[in-house]
Amino acid sequence: MINMTNWIARGLGVLLLLPLFSLAQFEEEDQRIVNEFIVMLKPSHSIENLLAQIPSVKIKKCLSPRMNIYLLERNTTASSEEFLFTLKQNEHIKLAQFNHRIKQRALIPNDPDFGIQWNMLNTGQGAGIAGADIEATEAWAIDTSNVTACGDTIVIAVIDDMFDLNHEDLNYFVNHNEIPGNSVDDDGNGYIDDVSGWNVFDMNGDVHSTSLFQASHSTHCAGIAAAIGNNGKGVAGVCWGAKILPVAGSSTQESEVVAAYDYVRTMRILYNTTFGTKGAFVVSTNSSFGEDFGNPTAFPIWCAMYDSMGYVGILSAAATANNNSTNVDVQHDVPTECASPWLIAVTNTNRNDLRSGAAYGKISVDLGAPGEGIRSTVPPSSYQNMSGTSMASPHVAGTIAAMYAGACKSLCNKYYEQPDTIALLIKKYILEGAEWVSSMNNITVTNGRLNLLRAITNLKKYNCDSCGFSVDVNTTPIVCKNDSDGTAVLTFSTGTVSDYDIVWSNGLTFSTLQDLTPGFYVATVTDTLTGCSRVATAEFHNPDTILINSITTTGADSLNPGNIIVNAKAGNETLLYSIDGITYQTTATFSIPTNGAYTVYVKNSSGCVAQKNVVVSDVEEIGNQKLEIRIYPNPADDALTVYCPQFEKQKTLLEVFDVTGRKIFEAVPQSSIFNLQSSIFASGMYFLKAGNTTQKFSVAH
Repeated sequence: MINMTNWIARGLGVLLLLPLFSLAQFEEEDQRIVNEFIVMLKPSHSIENLLAQIPSVKIKKCLSPRMNIYLLERNTTASSEEFLFTLKQNEHIKLAQFNHRIKQRALIPNDPDFGIQWNMLNTGQGAGIAGADIEATEAWAIDTSNVTACGDTIVIAVIDDMFDLNHEDLNYFVNHNEIPGNSVDDDGNGYIDDVSGWNVFDMNGDVHSTSLFQASHSTHCAGIAAAIGNNGKGVAGVCWGAKILPVAGSSTQESEVVAAYDYVRTMRILYNTTFGTKGAFVVSTNSSFGEDFGNPTAFPIWCAMYDSMGYVGILSAAATANNNSTNVDVQHDVPTECASPWLIAVTNTNRNDLRSGAAYGKISVDLGAPGEGIRSTVPPSSYQNMSGTSMASPHVAGTIAAMYAGACKSLCNKYYEQPDTIALLIKKYILEGAEWVSSMNNITVTNGRLNLLRAITNLKKYNCDSCGFSVDVNTTPIVCKNDSDGTAVLTFSTGTVSDYDIVWSNGLTFSTLQDLTPGFYVATVTDTLTGCSRVATAEFHNPDTILINSITTTGADSLNPGNIIVNAKAGNETLLYSIDGITYQTTATFSIPTNGAYTVYVKNSSGCVAQKNVVVSDVEEIGNQKLEIRIYPNPADDALTVYCPQFEKQKTLLEVFDVTGRKIFEAVPQSSIFNLQSSIFASGMYFLKAGNTTQKFSVAH
């Protein structure tokens, strides 16, 4: 992580996890070919009689005429387990099983420097501990693709400085819909000549440099994620040869970082909306930069970019601070504390599985990954070791890419339909596959270190063939911000609840969950007869807080009614207004027959109601006027005196808020001196507001 000066950060929403599954649980499922079956017929029974009884199969190959063994291929919507059960019960068949892929135990690439890549295969070299790695060679034995089963070329966006675009061991994305050098936005994405990525600093497509100072960090990160493996050159990345979309945007200014993320998001949206004819199939981003001790509350737009990218299917990996004593849950960090479920925050481990000069956080940092003495690509077409959380994060960005390379066709088709949901499912598989290590225990979300093999193995839990049933989730949203009243109800296309075993990611086993807090919930539903499973998801967002910014009043007299005009907002929601709490209207103006005390009610689309008292009189109420207010003593013990000469002349609402913005007191002073009983407040800091004036005071008992 490169420290960025004068920055403030974010808070992390944690994805709820399913219980960790063992590798052995899915070992057989990993290798089976779900549409192919090997059968041994009984002596003197013919294959023709079997085909007559089961027309949904055909002979793919006769494996042994003498032993009556055949390889069959099916064409049916029944689940693979159901079909195997049908074969086993058939009168002509003696034995039946799935056909299986036979894999190498491990795949060792021929890249010259692979022997010192302890992060991929730790044999104890360099005084390390054997096995303290991400088990890459075993995962590569399963798959080394950089293209999805649906034919999409996988892209990793690296947001950093300049890049060595001519490096021999990297496979950079090229925008073939853009004509280089013609100063025209040929693909209509809003960027001119972005043939090889985008330079946010200079607002052009020039991201190339062979300078070690400018391009070593970014090129090194790119190589960790996706250096071309088994090509006889240099090193091997996590996802061999995945395309790197280079974006020069790791700035000391938030505006440029936001612009960098927006370019990535734009390219993915363009890909989605043109069915892959334009844009880039970006599945992950890597951010190896940030601000130590940054507080996320000051950077809502920075943090919101992870949600914005997540909605279109992009997961982001981010490096935490290079500070061994920093607990980011307490001391904060940007961006590893941002509250987005589409962000994976990463700390650093060494070849002995120890945290190495890196920050931590049980709430905010998801997992560790290798980051000390990591061999990777640098300009010009060279290689060297680097250390830091900057090197840990690209391991996760590359793992995300490898997950999509290993996903079955039905999963990638589902990704087209629900990119945000499937992206979260991929994150869940990665986090639940983290390998427990003592140095990460109780200081990260997962208590573990990245394990590529376990993540790929968990991916195989996704049901890639038809189960013969579908499951949906009906949700009732959370009403008010920070409430816990969400509801999720499972519904089934066939059968009843008793026909299924249900396990939610929070450990509950009911078809209906109530009193849910904001978060992402996953239900694994298993048919008790066939053992076939489906996954259903429910997501609950915090509604926007209803903010009543101001209330303007005009007093009634003997000739004219008075008015109450409300100014309120809750994000982009359409609000409803009332002054009786029963009848609501879309307009924020009320005509009132008489002066007096009223209560204004504001309701959002979920049914959450905020209210505020207002006094209407024939004397103009203080609205945006700056008042002369004195508070004493400050700090206060049992009583606080508020002096404001305008109180006697003009009716105004005096309000007290705590540091979280929660209103805890209000009154309408009748004289210039108002005595506030501070003994009713706990010790701490508070804010007093009247008109357009806010004063800070503290209480110390």
